[in-house]
Amino acid sequence: MSTPAARPAWFALWPLGLLLVEYLWISVHFDALPLLQSAGLASGFGHLGILAPLAIVIATATYTLSGPQLRAELAAHLSSAHTRPRLPVALGINLASYVGLHVLTGLLLERALAGRAIGLPALAGWLLLLAATAASLVLAVLPLGALLRFVRRAGDALVLGLGAGALAWTAGLASERLWEALRSATLYSVFALMRPFNAALVFVPEEAAIGTEDFVVLVAPECSGIEGIGLILTVMALYLYAARQRLRFARALWLLPVAVIAVWIGNALRIAALIAVGATISPKIALSGFHSKAGWLFFCAIALALIAVAQRTRWLWRDGVTQELEETWNPAGTYLAPLLTLIATALLTALFSTGFDPWYGLRILAVAAALYLQRRHLPRASWPVAWQAPAIGVAVFVVWLVLVTHPTSQQVAEFRAHVAALGQPWAAVWLALRALGSVITVPIAEELAFRAFLLRRLIAADFVEVDKTQLTPVALAVSSIAFGLLHPGAFVAASVAGVAYALAQKLRGRTADAIVAHAVTNSLIAIDVLAFDAVWLWV
Repeated sequence: MSTPAARPAWFALWPLGLLLVEYLWISVHFDALPLLQSAGLASGFGHLGILAPLAIVIATATYTLSGPQLRAELAAHLSSAHTRPRLPVALGINLASYVGLHVLTGLLLERALAGRAIGLPALAGWLLLLAATAASLVLAVLPLGALLRFVRRAGDALVLGLGAGALAWTAGLASERLWEALRSATLYSVFALMRPFNAALVFVPEEAAIGTEDFVVLVAPECSGIEGIGLILTVMALYLYAARQRLRFARALWLLPVAVIAVWIGNALRIAALIAVGATISPKIALSGFHSKAGWLFFCAIALALIAVAQRTRWLWRDGVTQELEETWNPAGTYLAPLLTLIATALLTALFSTGFDPWYGLRILAVAAALYLQRRHLPRASWPVAWQAPAIGVAVFVVWLVLVTHPTSQQVAEFRAHVAALGQPWAAVWLALRALGSVITVPIAEELAFRAFLLRRLIAADFVEVDKTQLTPVALAVSSIAFGLLHPGAFVAASVAGVAYALAQKLRGRTADAIVAHAVTNSLIAIDVLAFDAVWLWV
């Protein structure tokens, strides 16, 4: 096991996540083409919109093809503390530039739509603000010297990445010819995904139309998923070539059909999400930014996920190379990944709902995937657990009933209506998944994050060396309050529960005891909801 890094590499990458959010936000709200048309540059630069998604594909391919050693060096650099002094300056520049870019874009578009010309100086200022917004955050993660060194070291991978971008784009366009043969499969896949949640779908397969009464989309060839299949096959083929010395090649070829299926499902989910956004949030957002950006994000997420799974699946690797894959273990990432995955999935599905999440089952799948990827580094459960653990769980259940705030009768009625609207058997399936998630998924994810990680991290920076029987008043209070903040509707009850679960872990120094206590509490809540109709506990 390697020595834990000063701080996790993934933490240092959050400025790039912020940059991605900024890009998506402004691209959803504005279309730059009218600016170029007003400046007389549309004919020469009208297709610049493909550069950002193409750059994402190239960066994804370059990173995955750079090899484990170079990725480990990059992770070590990101984990170092030397970038901290630059962050306040970089964030200040980014915030000022982004606000200026947002305001100027609105003013220039208003001018362009009014039929007034936009001069080149104004357009140059707009491009300068755009560059400052991006560069400030990129250079906060990797200073220019380190970035250039990484590019030089990753020369071969960068060439392959550029080739992957070009080939994938070409393959995607060429694969559109298969659209007619596979159109029905795409449409019926979307229909199967949406039918359980909407009994009044508009579905006209001969016209490639699907949607709701308020929002119908026509699935064009470029939205069919065929392009994504061409993209993913190209990137995965290049990955197989780059890793050919380490892979058991016959077994590794299974990655190709798995990639095709994953992209196909991802595209069906994207179209279903597009319809949900258009019908419940905003048709404008659905047909502009979401329509054009979601596909690229889905593709990159699937590509990175497949590579990550391949990197951690011993069955695919030749003897003697699996140890190399374990040298960059990040303990903070191990303990936080399930909870972060749970929160991210909940936030994503919340975008396509109106207070009730019909996609709750995706949280279970997402957390299961995160646990699988970190399975070799997670603490091993030891059985049997102490009898005190379930006793603490029962006590927390009683306290929860006393302290938690009751929702209004209208909120309870709306919850019942949403469940009933799913129809049978889907309502029963949803309730079963909700119970399964609350009893298994949530306790594991939350206890790994708050008790196994945060509680010990508040005692010492090198938290993996902190015995789980150790407890300080500050660590207990702060971790329990943080746990309470995760449950804003039941802050006091959750904070008290956090203290109780921490004590469960302390008794024998085993996180499994805290997980069992948490699971017992949630099991009793689920029984109260399902057997005694106390649905207010889940509202």
